Amino acid sequence: MHQNSGAADLAQLQATMQAVELACSSIQMHMNPAAAEETILSLSQSPQPYHACKYILENSQLANARFQAAGAIRDAALREWVFLEIDDKRGLISFCFHSAIQHASSPEGYVQAKVASVAAQLIKRG
Repeated sequence: MHQNSGAADLAQLQATMQAVELACSSIQMHMNPAAAEETILSLSQSPQPYHACKYILENSQLANARFQAAGAIRDAALREWVFLEIDDKRGLISFCFHSAIQHASSPEGYVQAKVASVAAQLIKRG
């Protein structure tokens, strides 16, 4: 049963990533931007989207999707900061810093700048 829930979780993460990637592509191509923006906004406004956002940052080939995931981490963390456990706060900061450092040579520098900025904002908040 545990293995099935793991597969379901992975399928949900992949579906979320695909939805965000499609939304980012739609915005770039000026196709149904209102629906695309709603998809991205729903990620930022969902409660504790951290797992999905981390998955997108680690697995998406689309730089704009990674950029939006970093923004969603920032929005949710700042909104939920007072409710997060100290280990969760440290984990988010650590993830953002490690992600920024790990991909420092990436040609999409704006994504890494966003991730590093999120880490700095969370440290400042803490």
